[in-house]
Amino acid sequence: MMNNLTEELNIYKNQLDQWTKTLGLSRYQPSNTEIETILGFTRDTLRERSSIQLSEDSIILAQYGLFLQQKNNECCVFLKWSKQVKGRLFGDDLSKLAQWVRQAELRIERIAYLTRRIELIGQSITGLVRARYYGGENI
Repeated sequence: MMNNLTEELNIYKNQLDQWTKTLGLSRYQPSNTEIETILGFTRDTLRERSSIQLSEDSIILAQYGLFLQQKNNECCVFLKWSKQVKGRLFGDDLSKLAQWVRQAELRIERIAYLTRRIELIGQSITGLVRARYYGGENI
C-alpha cells in the first residue's frame, strides 16, 4: 500500500512541476552560502560595501524570498491534495499521509517566519542604500 501512496504522490509532484515549467518559473535557488554571507553582514561589512553591492545583495535576498514562497506554495498545494486522497486511504498509508501533513504544516510555519525575516533584512539594506543616496554618499 505504501508504494501506491508514494507513487501517487510522485505523479502529483511531476504534474505540478510540469505545470510550473509552463509558467516559465525556474527552480532557481540562490546559493545558501551567499544568503548566509549576506545575512551575517556585520555593521563594518555593511559600511565597507558599495551601494551597488548592497543593491545586488538586496536583489539576491528578494530572489531567495521568491524561492521560499515557491516552497511555501508547494506545501500548501500538497495539503490540498492530501485532503483529496485522504478518504481513499487506510492503515499504513493513512498514517504515512498524516505524518507528511504534519511535516508540511511545520514547514509552512517555518517558511513564513524566514520569509518575513528575509524581507525585513532586504528592506533594511535597500533603506541603507537610499540613505546613502540622499546623504550624498552614493558609492
